[in-house]
Amino acid sequence: MFKFINKYRLQFLIITTLIVLFLLMSQTHTSESKSRFQSVILTLSYPLQVSAKSVASAFNNFWNSYISLADVKKENQLLRMQLLEMEEKMNQHIENSVQFLRLRDQLLFANKKITEKIFAEIIGESTDNNHNISLINRGSKQLVMRNYVVLRKEGLVGRIQSVSPFQSSVQLITDHRSRVPALIQRNRIRGLIYGTREGLEMRQINRHANIKIGDRVISSGLGGLFPKGLLVGWVKEIRHQKHELFKTAILDMAVDFNQIEEVFVIVPSKTDSHLIID
Repeated sequence: MFKFINKYRLQFLIITTLIVLFLLMSQTHTSESKSRFQSVILTLSYPLQVSAKSVASAFNNFWNSYISLADVKKENQLLRMQLLEMEEKMNQHIENSVQFLRLRDQLLFANKKITEKIFAEIIGESTDNNHNISLINRGSKQLVMRNYVVLRKEGLVGRIQSVSPFQSSVQLITDHRSRVPALIQRNRIRGLIYGTREGLEMRQINRHANIKIGDRVISSGLGGLFPKGLLVGWVKEIRHQKHELFKTAILDMAVDFNQIEEVFVIVPSKTDSHLIID
């Protein structure tokens, strides 16, 4: 008997509850009976009310959490967009600052000497491994002429090779066809600078010449193309075989040709007309 009741206790509880309610309803003829009946109903329905309130509260909390989460996601998206905008503005600010400092140094250099200089930007480069040529955005309309010298604050860059109305090509001193008469500034030892794939070499140095690592090399002015005293670089290696008549100095270049963006074209004065060679 107890096993049967235990097995079907939920059904038994429901049937018992219905019977009690039926009996109570049959006796609700007086106001007192009705009151007693309502009291029983309220007592029996209390757990259901509590459960309903609990479910409603849980649903309300869930809904509020969902709304809050949606607001947080929207706010995060907005913050991410603002962060991207700030990063873009910061990158532009950094680029402007770097460009300002670079141009400031070059323009200060341009104002140091009386020689007239034409400011130009590099707008193209040769893709030929055998030739080192750069294209600038100044031409004959800006009074640029062939064989004008091109330099930067750091040192000698090259010469104007050809000119069109609004553009010019610059033969860099690293071009294998380039030759720059030069000297060791410390003791005036002369030589000739050749452009190579590796950089610059100062050749035709007397084998008995006293040259040292770190010696400063400048243009000598011989030949009339490049003015005297322009920095080319420093000696970083000396090569000489016993049977050879000349030494060769490998140079550490003054100008970093991989990072050139702006240059100056030197306009010779009337007294320096010898600088123009056709």
